[in-house]
Amino acid sequence: MKANQIWLTTRQAGERADRHPETVRRACEAGDLHGGQTVPGRSSWRIHIDCLDAWVLGQPCPHVAAKAS
Repeated sequence: MKANQIWLTTRQAGERADRHPETVRRACEAGDLHGGQTVPGRSSWRIHIDCLDAWVLGQPCPHVAAKAS
């Protein structure tokens, strides 16, 4: 992963979080982990590094927490 990379694939996110990429994908699909797809239901997921770190810690991702304030 590049030092300035802020968007991760499910594989990269799984490596960072010490989870299987399929676990990351399922968390995105369930809405437990915030991620995005260019074509919903058909393309691979991209996860912001801050959202991933919050998910691992069991916290809401920063942009969701900001909306709640």
